Amino acid sequence: MNKDLYEILGISKNASDNDIKRAYKQLALRYHPDRQGGKSEAEKKEAEEKFKEISFAYSILSDPEKKQNYDQFGITDDQQQMSGGFDPSEMFSHFMGDMFNDDNDLFSNFFGRRKKQSNNGPQKGQSIRMQILVSIEEICNGIHRDVQYDIQAKCSHCHGTGGEGVESCSHCHGTGMITEVQRTGFGIIQNSHPCQYCGGTGKIIKNKCNKCNGSGYETKTVKVKVDIPGGFENGHQQMFYGKGYESKNGGQTGDLLLEFIYKYDTSKYSIQGNNIYKIIEIPYYDCILGCKKEVTLPNKEKITINIPEYSKDNTLINTNKHFGKLGYYYVVKVKMPTYIKNKEKDLLKQIQKENH
Repeated sequence: MNKDLYEILGISKNASDNDIKRAYKQLALRYHPDRQGGKSEAEKKEAEEKFKEISFAYSILSDPEKKQNYDQFGITDDQQQMSGGFDPSEMFSHFMGDMFNDDNDLFSNFFGRRKKQSNNGPQKGQSIRMQILVSIEEICNGIHRDVQYDIQAKCSHCHGTGGEGVESCSHCHGTGMITEVQRTGFGIIQNSHPCQYCGGTGKIIKNKCNKCNGSGYETKTVKVKVDIPGGFENGHQQMFYGKGYESKNGGQTGDLLLEFIYKYDTSKYSIQGNNIYKIIEIPYYDCILGCKKEVTLPNKEKITINIPEYSKDNTLINTNKHFGKLGYYYVVKVKMPTYIKNKEKDLLKQIQKENH
């Protein structure tokens, strides 16, 4: 198996354990053989292969030791041998059995079984994921700036209480959830949903705070300082723990994940592999005769490059300069005139005549 295991599960290399578990659950339900009824044999076969792939990927990435080895060395010989005799259905069965004990389980909901959930325990605040567009200059020189964004923080007026006269909701008895029991021909079905009277908080506020309208939270603008050396990859991620939304009931503050995306003028630049290519226009006579030209690099350094005689379109000029692991090249584009003076035209006619 040569495919990237993270790509198989549709997650990034910085994915948390919960992200890995969640991705596997969703894909396993979609491609499980028991859910392919009514499809063609070709579709069933394709789903079976996909189910094997995602199960094998999860078996590696869910094990801390195997995951560490994979991140460092890729697929090892031992893992290749395991792939040959790997039983995805058995692993899925064990996994599904464990998931029935998970309070927030996708499988439990799918099979119509749900355990009672409590909103009273401390819950982590919401995490934030942001994409930051970066220029050629920042790609080469690094990112050294503050990133500003908004979070939900405890109200500075009521300090997160939402107001005065806070009481336990009598409709859900402070649980934040309403449970409804329905008798059907198949037995008893029990469904739970957030209490509509207290909004799932388990509390009723008599006198709501005027500033936050009883939510206990307000929008607050904050910033983090980013310092990343030049030459980073497209999609580079940086995690800031505890920089997300504040918890609503005493839990941990959420996190902030920044993802840095290349943004540059594609008519002037191209980035392929570990190289940056800058297009440079050179007059046709300089391309024929050759010349030296002073250029300015993204870090403001001025250097002189040599344009060889008889240079054509797409001639590569290596500057022997690097920004991190990114090499920097110029790509010649022959600049043809749209107008020439009579003297120049006469010279060209003379050259044309001598070559006929």
